Amino acid sequence: MSQGALDFAHSERERLIAALKASRAGTWRWNIAEDIVEWDDALCEVYGIPPEQSPRTSRDFLALIHPDDRDMAWRSVSNCIETGTDADYQFRAIVGDTVRWIYDRSAIVRNPDGSPAYMLGACLDVTAQRRVQEERDEALKRQTLLLNELSHRVKNHLAMIVGLLRLKGARQQDPQAKEDFARAIDRVSTIAHLHEQLYRAEDVTLVDVPSYLGEICDSLRRSMLTDTSIVLEQKLESAFLHIDQAVPVGLIVNELVTNAIKYAFEPHGPGRIVVRFRVVGEIATLTISDNGRGLGLPAPRQGVGSRLVRDLAMQIGARLRVMARRGVTCSFRFKLPLVGEAAKHQARPGG
Repeated sequence: MSQGALDFAHSERERLIAALKASRAGTWRWNIAEDIVEWDDALCEVYGIPPEQSPRTSRDFLALIHPDDRDMAWRSVSNCIETGTDADYQFRAIVGDTVRWIYDRSAIVRNPDGSPAYMLGACLDVTAQRRVQEERDEALKRQTLLLNELSHRVKNHLAMIVGLLRLKGARQQDPQAKEDFARAIDRVSTIAHLHEQLYRAEDVTLVDVPSYLGEICDSLRRSMLTDTSIVLEQKLESAFLHIDQAVPVGLIVNELVTNAIKYAFEPHGPGRIVVRFRVVGEIATLTISDNGRGLGLPAPRQGVGSRLVRDLAMQIGARLRVMARRGVTCSFRFKLPLVGEAAKHQARPGG
C-alpha cells in the first residue's frame, strides 16, 4: 500500500473516532474462538476507561456490567450468536464509583462453514436520556397517584350528593318531583361510576368500556328492574374511551336505558333492552335498542332527557341515528382514541 493510501486510511480512521466521540459512541470487536475483545478509543471514552484498562476478554467485559443486568446482557449476546439476530439492549456499566447507562447494538459475523467467527458492536452512552426518562416516569407516577386520589375523593363526594338527593326525594309528595330526583340520582351515579373506574385504573386518561358500561347497567338493574319483567342485556366489545368521552357516553346509556324502562313497554309487561358497543378500526358504535312499542306511544319519550342525549352526542362528535322498527334503536358512531401507538413507535437510543 502506498504512503498516500496509508495517510488517507489513517485520516479516515481519525475522522471516524472523532465522530464517535462527538456522538458519545464507540465500537468493539470480539474474536469468539480466541475470546479476544478489542475496543476502540471512542468506546473507552464512553465508559470512562483508559485504553490500557479496556477489557481483553468476555469475562473482563461482563465484570463491567451491573450485577443485576449481567444475565440479561449475556442472554442478548448468546441469542445473537445462536440465531443471528442482532443484539439490541441497554445495561448499566460500573466504572469506579460511576454508573453509566449503555446502549449496545451488535451483530455476529460467521465463518464460511457457518460457525461464529466474531461479533461487532457499537455502544452509545444514554445515561442522560435514561435520567430524563426516569425523572419523567417518576413525575408521571406521582401525577397518577394524585389523580387517583382525586378521583377517589370525587367519588366519595358524589356518593354524599346521591345520599342527600335520596333523602330529599323521599320527602317529595309530587310524583313528578320524585321522578326528577330519581333521574338526577341516576345521572350523578353514572359520573360516580366513572371516577370509580379512574381510581382503579393505571392510566387515568382511559376508561375500560366493558367494565364502565357494565357497572352502569348493573346499577340500573338494581335500581329499576328488580320487580319487573324487563331484561337488560349488554354486549360490549373490548375498547377504551378517553376520559373526555366517558362521561357523555355513560350519561347517554343511562338516559336511553332509563327512558326505555319507563316508556317503551306496556305497564307491568315484559321487555328486552340491549346495550351494544362495537368497534371496527378506530370507529365505535354504541347502540341502545328495545323491543317495545316504538315511538308512536302515548307516554312521552321526548323532553329534557332527549335534549340531553343530543347535546351529549355532539360532545363526542357522534352521528346519532334513530330507527323505529320493532321498538326503538338509537345508534351513535364516533372515533375512539388511539391506544398504545406511542409504545409501538418508541425511538431507539441514538436513532
